[in-house]
Amino acid sequence: MDNYAKEAQFSCMPLTRNERMYGLFDSTLVNTGYGIATWCFLTGGLLAGIVSFKVAVLTAIAGNVIGTLLVALAVSVISHKYGIDTYTSIGVFFGKIGMKIVFAIFIICNVGWVIVLGSMCARSSFSLTSALAGTELSAGAITALTIVAVAIMWFIVWKGPAALKLMNRVMVPGLSICLIIMIVALIKDSSWAAIWNAQPLWPYEDNVVNILLALELNIGAGISWWPGIGALGRLNKTTGTTVWGNMLGLAFAPVVVALLSAASAYTVGSSDPTEWMIPLGGVGFGALALFFVILANLSSGSYAYYNTCLGLKNYNLFANRSWTFVTILFLVPVVILSFFQDFVYGNYQMLLNFSVAVFGPMSIIQILDYYVFRKRHIDLRALYDVTETSGMRYNGGANWGGIIILALSTVLYCVILNPATWAYSPVFPVASAFVPSCVFALVAY
Repeated sequence: MDNYAKEAQFSCMPLTRNERMYGLFDSTLVNTGYGIATWCFLTGGLLAGIVSFKVAVLTAIAGNVIGTLLVALAVSVISHKYGIDTYTSIGVFFGKIGMKIVFAIFIICNVGWVIVLGSMCARSSFSLTSALAGTELSAGAITALTIVAVAIMWFIVWKGPAALKLMNRVMVPGLSICLIIMIVALIKDSSWAAIWNAQPLWPYEDNVVNILLALELNIGAGISWWPGIGALGRLNKTTGTTVWGNMLGLAFAPVVVALLSAASAYTVGSSDPTEWMIPLGGVGFGALALFFVILANLSSGSYAYYNTCLGLKNYNLFANRSWTFVTILFLVPVVILSFFQDFVYGNYQMLLNFSVAVFGPMSIIQILDYYVFRKRHIDLRALYDVTETSGMRYNGGANWGGIIILALSTVLYCVILNPATWAYSPVFPVASAFVPSCVFALVAY
C-alpha cells in the first residue's frame, strides 16, 4: 500500500477503489463485529420487559431492517461511492460550518457509546473473576477496568483498520459458535414452548404503546449505526458488499443476539450476559463465551472510536495533527467520564432513543437531498475545496435551513417521546415518535 493510501485510512481524505480492503466476507465480519455487542443484550432485556417473545421477534426484525436500511442508503452507499467517511459527507448536506456543529453532537454520543462498551468489558471481567477465582471486584475496580478497556480500544484504533479486520476474523466466528451453543443450552434448560409463549415482564397498560416502544427501540438500534457506518462503507470494494455487509452484520446478526438476550430475560431472569452465561454454560464454556463478549465490545468500541477520530480530522485544528495526537485527544474525555460509567451504562435506553431522535430525521434529509435533489452526484473536488468559490459552499458556511429542520425534528420527537423516561404524549399511541419526526423533516426539507 502506498503512502497516500495509508494516510487516507487515518484521515478524512477519500479512498480510491484500489485502496479498499473489504470484500463481502470481511465486510460482513467487521459489520457483525461492530453490531453484536453490549447494545444487543441490553436491547433484548428492554424488549422482554414490554412485549411478548413473539412480538419481540417481529419488532426486532422489522425495526432493525428499517433503521439499518435507512442509514445504509443515507450514509454507507454515499461513503462507499466517494470513499469518504460519515462526517466528511455531512459537509455535502449541511456545509463546512454545519458539519462541525452537527459533529459536536455526535462526539457526545460516541463518548457515551465507548463508555457503555468499556463498562460491559469491565462487567464481563468481573463475572470471569468471580467464576474462576471466586473473588468479588469493587465498584472502583470496575471503573478501573473500564478505563483499561478504553485504553485497549485506543491501541486498536491507533493501529488502524487492518487491526480491526484481523481481530474480527477471530472474534466473530468464535462468538457466533458460543451464541449458537448458548441458544441450544437455553432451549434445553427451559423449553422452546416456554420461550415462544413468554409474556412481557413489566409492560405498560396499553399494549399498542408496548409494541410502538419496541419498534422505536429496534429502529433506534438500526439507526444508531449512523455515526460509524460510513467509515466501514468507504473500505468496501463494491456497493453490493456495502449494503449486504450492513444488512447481514448490523440488521440481522444483532437481532439474533437481542432475541437470545430477551429469551434469557424471560426464562433465566436476566438479559445481562455477564450474569447468565456462566450459570447457563458452566464455568469453562461460560467463561469462554464471556471472553468473546469482551472481544466483541472491544471491537465495537474501537469502531466508534475510529470513526470519531476520522471526524475530528475535518476540523482545521486537527487536520494536520498526527493520528496519535488525535486518538489520544479523544481518549481524554472518555477516560474522565469513565469515572461515571455506572450512570452512563444504566442510561443506555436514553442513548438509543436519542439516536432515533437525531439520526432518523438526519437520514431522511440526506436521502432526499442526495437521491432526489442531487440526482446521486456529489462534486468531490468541491467538497474538499475550502475557498470562497467552492461549489459546495453555503451562504454563511452552513445549510442553516437544514440544521434548523433537523433541530426541530429532534425536538418534535422528544416532545412526543421522552428518550430518558419513556414518558409519552397522546400522539405516541397513534403515530409513534419516529414517524412524525421523519415526516416533518421530509416535508420541511
